[in-house]
Amino acid sequence: MVPHLQILSNILQRLENIENAATGYVYGIMYNGTLVVLTFSINSCETDESEDDKEKSITDYTTLQLNLPADIYLCGILHIGECKDVNLDVFKDIDITDNPLLLKYSRNTSDLQAYFYMHQKLEAVNNLSIISEDDISQQFVYVRLQATLPLIAQDGNMLEALQESRKNIASGKIGIHFPLNDTYLFRTDDNSKQTPIKDLVSASKDEKSSDRLNSTNTNTVDVIDANMLLKISGEKNSEEAIKYAPVLQHIKRTFESLECNLRIDALSLVSLNVSSAELHAILVESVCRNIRLIEMQQENQSENVQPSMKSPEVMHFKPQDCGHLLTIVYPGNSSSTDTVEYRKALHKALALDSTRPYFRRGNAVKFNAQPNEILVNPHQAILHKGVAGKVSVAYGLYTYHHYMQDNVDDNGWGCAYRSLQTIVSWYRLQGYTEVPIPSHREVQQCLYDIGDKPSSFVGSRQWIGSTEVSFVLQSTLNIDTKVLCASSGDEMSALFPQLANHFDTQGTPIMIGGGVLAHTILGVSYDEQSGEGKFLILDPHYAGAEHLPTVVNKGWCGWKTKDFWKKDAFYNMCLPQRPITF
Repeated sequence: MVPHLQILSNILQRLENIENAATGYVYGIMYNGTLVVLTFSINSCETDESEDDKEKSITDYTTLQLNLPADIYLCGILHIGECKDVNLDVFKDIDITDNPLLLKYSRNTSDLQAYFYMHQKLEAVNNLSIISEDDISQQFVYVRLQATLPLIAQDGNMLEALQESRKNIASGKIGIHFPLNDTYLFRTDDNSKQTPIKDLVSASKDEKSSDRLNSTNTNTVDVIDANMLLKISGEKNSEEAIKYAPVLQHIKRTFESLECNLRIDALSLVSLNVSSAELHAILVESVCRNIRLIEMQQENQSENVQPSMKSPEVMHFKPQDCGHLLTIVYPGNSSSTDTVEYRKALHKALALDSTRPYFRRGNAVKFNAQPNEILVNPHQAILHKGVAGKVSVAYGLYTYHHYMQDNVDDNGWGCAYRSLQTIVSWYRLQGYTEVPIPSHREVQQCLYDIGDKPSSFVGSRQWIGSTEVSFVLQSTLNIDTKVLCASSGDEMSALFPQLANHFDTQGTPIMIGGGVLAHTILGVSYDEQSGEGKFLILDPHYAGAEHLPTVVNKGWCGWKTKDFWKKDAFYNMCLPQRPITF
């Protein structure tokens, strides 16, 4: 039977950005007779590839597969543009399907052709369909399994300890606990008692959907949380337990040991129709992938470097336009400089924009936002409501900073400080900096230190404007800024093209000051023919709780017409520039 084929739309978007011929691999999930292709990786298409390079290119997919959530596997190969004949050697390593996939993408026509390898020949796929991330969320759910395992490495042999731990996990002798509905899952050979995951975690999914409608952040990735339990006792009535008495051997010797706690943070992407037994196997695989990533991080450490007492950091990322999560393990004491070459290689393999960071610590995703947590990207809730023409908005993530947060009573004087904090949060969440978001006093101290303000300014309740915001960004983040001015509110409409260009090219929030008020501009909608448009405003004067419906329904974040600006006020805008860096 020929399987159905679904391809995530994000794949097509990334393929359009590839300029040169290339070969690569595609990864996906097989369920209910349907192959769902979720991502790909690429290699350069070289005509003089050596035998060693060929062998390396064939096995490269195994590394990236470890970074993907469990149950996503290699499912085929990819050809972009004019490359050599199809190398089918990879197909023998594909276990997810009996009919491996070949995707061919034409850069000239943007045409995507698909073939299944059936009965030793390639058969064209006629039932291909393109699906969205929303379609994926209807069919699959992320499960995030966390655990802390004690690890003891004798004579500094951390790799051996990790491998032993992985083997124990791979044996399947673990239990899984879903805390939200207090459900336990164990390995079972009794097929009659298997239940679909949608019944097992339905309460979890329903509750998260309810939370999302009420108050959560719009960028947070929803997952089903799970914990891992290690089985200490043996199987009841197992053959080993029945026939033998324990034998103890005591060997006295001295040795060095390193004891630490191994943090597991593993992801799976599973169909809602899988059985509980299948789910248990998938979660075991996710933990094994997690430990294998940690092993690889340890293998890459110099032999001359002593094992770090600081545990490796397991982090999850979802690059824009990628459409899926990836897991990366960094050394616990590494800096952005230490990881730059690895991150560049990931950008290249995944065909991601090389001018933006995607895998710095600040880019890591957040899971399952908690009540009263500071809002992230509230504008997403009203992005296309009530606007016409071209919409240009801030790129990526930011946090909404406003009056009365952080136990600071800045009502009536702190709006520009809050707009500055929102801008700094953007640079942090895009991974450009790890500098903490400055407090009001720290902003004032910075302005005093650079000679812009007197000492009496520090600790005061005095306002700042767009000029001071520019000074602080330059001093603390080394960020360049540009300035736009309007002599009155009526002139703001004339700046639509310039503001749209800023959001399209730089993507940073804009601080605007006029009269005694400051706001944050997150975007514009602009109709070139009519010259009409609207401004997407984030208002720092809000002093209420972190409640998304209140923020958007009461207009604290919303689209404003030109009448929002006062006709008798002079406006200065601070346009922060985006660094070109990994």
